[in-house]
Amino acid sequence: MGLTDILSIISDDLDRVEQEIDKNIQSPVPLVYEISKYLLDGGGKRIRPAILLLCSGSVGFENGALADGWKKIASAAAIELIHTASLLHDDVVDEAAVRRGKKSSNVVWGNKPTVLVGDFLLSKALGLIQSCGNLELIKAVTDASAKLAEGQVLEVMSSASMIETTEDVCFGIIENKTASLIESSARVGALLAADVEDSDRIDVVGSYGLNLGIAFQLVDDALDYSSTEQEFGKQVGQDLVEGKMTLPLYYSIQDATKTEQEKLNKILGKDSFDEKELSFIFEIVSKYKGADKTKDSAKSYVNKAKESLTYLPLNEFNKSLDMLADFVVERKN
Repeated sequence: MGLTDILSIISDDLDRVEQEIDKNIQSPVPLVYEISKYLLDGGGKRIRPAILLLCSGSVGFENGALADGWKKIASAAAIELIHTASLLHDDVVDEAAVRRGKKSSNVVWGNKPTVLVGDFLLSKALGLIQSCGNLELIKAVTDASAKLAEGQVLEVMSSASMIETTEDVCFGIIENKTASLIESSARVGALLAADVEDSDRIDVVGSYGLNLGIAFQLVDDALDYSSTEQEFGKQVGQDLVEGKMTLPLYYSIQDATKTEQEKLNKILGKDSFDEKELSFIFEIVSKYKGADKTKDSAKSYVNKAKESLTYLPLNEFNKSLDMLADFVVERKN
C-alpha cells in the first residue's frame, strides 16, 4: 500500500497543515519565501505531521473543539517547519549538492541566505507552538529541537575521526538527530488528544515515535549504500564523502578480514577519498552486506514500534500507524 493510501484518513488535515505552513513562511522579504517554498515543495513525505495527526486520532482526538482542532494543525505545521529548518542547516554544514532530487538551497542561493532562512523557519515554528498555550507542548518540541542540534554537533565531532566512531555513537546521532523529532511528533499528538490524562499512554505513543524514528534513519543509512540517486532523491554515498560513519560501513568493517580492515583504516583516516578508494569501500559494504544488516536492524525497531500500538485503542488511526511502520522499513527513497 502506498503512502497516500495509508494517510488517506488524515488527508483533509494534511491539506490544512500545508495551508498553515504556507501562511507561516510568508515574508515581506521575497527571498525568505522563495527559499522556504523551494525546499518545502521539494517532495517531502510529511511523515512527522502525519505521525502527529495519526497519534492524536489513535488515542482519541478526532473531532475536538475548533480551537483544539487548530492546535493540532498548528503543531503539525510547526513540526514540519523545524524539520525543514534542520535540513537547510544540515545542507550548509555538509556542503550538500542535492536535496530531494534537485540542487540544494545552499548551492542555488549560497550558505548565508540558507542558514538565515533556516533560523526564520525555526522561529516561526516555535511561535506556532507557543501560540497553542500548552507548556507541555512547548517542552516536548523544544526538548526535541535541542536534541536535534546535539545530534548534528555529535555528527560533526565524529566526522573528525571517522574510523574511531563506535556503534553507540552512530545510534546516538540517529536518536538525537532524527528520532527525537519523530518521537516529539507522536508525543505532541497524544498531548493534544482530549481523552489522554495519564502519562503512561503518552509514553507508549512516544515509544512508537522513537522506535519508528530510529528505523527511518537506519533505512536512510542503508539506502545511502544500496540505492540510486534517482530513487534516493539525493547523492548516494554522500555520508561517506562527508566523512560520516554510518552502520552499513561500521558493520562491514567488523566482518572484514584483517587485511581489508588495515586498508580501510588507511583510507578512512584521510580527509578525502578518490574514486578508487570510494569504489573499494562500496565493494566492502556490498561484500559483507552492511546495508542488509542495517535494514534488519531497522525491522527490529519497527517491530518495537508496532508493539507499542497494541497498548492503544484499536481504531482506523492505529491501523494507519501500523501500516506506516511497514512503509518506513520497506521504502526505496
